[in-house]
Amino acid sequence: MNIRDKFLLMVETYRPLFNETVRFYKKMENEGTSTHGHGLDHDLMVANYSLIITESDRDGALAWVAAMLHSIDRHCGDRMTEEVNRRFDPVRHLFDSEEIMAIMEAVENHSKRNDPHDGPVTVIIKDADRLANVGALNLIRGGQHRPNIPACRLETIGRLHPKSTFKEPMSCYDATFFNTEWWDMLRLPKARLIGEPHFEYTRQFRDMVESQFAEVGLDPQTLAKVGIV
Repeated sequence: MNIRDKFLLMVETYRPLFNETVRFYKKMENEGTSTHGHGLDHDLMVANYSLIITESDRDGALAWVAAMLHSIDRHCGDRMTEEVNRRFDPVRHLFDSEEIMAIMEAVENHSKRNDPHDGPVTVIIKDADRLANVGALNLIRGGQHRPNIPACRLETIGRLHPKSTFKEPMSCYDATFFNTEWWDMLRLPKARLIGEPHFEYTRQFRDMVESQFAEVGLDPQTLAKVGIV
């Protein structure tokens, strides 16, 4: 079964969850509330990557469900547990207790570092989330996620600003350095196969940024001469 057919099957099987997720983001859009780069497009990409990279169809389905819930922490804060349960309850009866636990663990731990104790569903969603957080679309999402920092800092074009961290990058450009570090964190063979061109695209993007500034004479050496260091 190809990915389009798998996606349609997931939507049909878990229709109440899918509808609630679409409704949630539509409400945010109508209210003019920013998703900060974590909208329906991202959730669906993570969900469908889960179906592609899984080594077990059932684990892939559980990860697909978890992916539809995994951005709630970004939008609901202290109401996260309440919103996760509200959205999940209409499909809860389709899973046994161990599957429910696997889904909830994946939702809770999707953004944490790899852990040797991660279950298969958590491994899937972590890899799928990293795939969705690199490549062409992520360059746009990065600016949405951090709209209050510079696109780049002239004094460190071509390298990472020494004060940048994953949680607090000094620019959107710097954030891409942390994105490409995720390559070494991918654990599933299919994730690494699929991810390779997207990680390379992000590296080439940084090279193009450096090249464009050099094209207009704004290379590091020239900038240093005018006091931008």
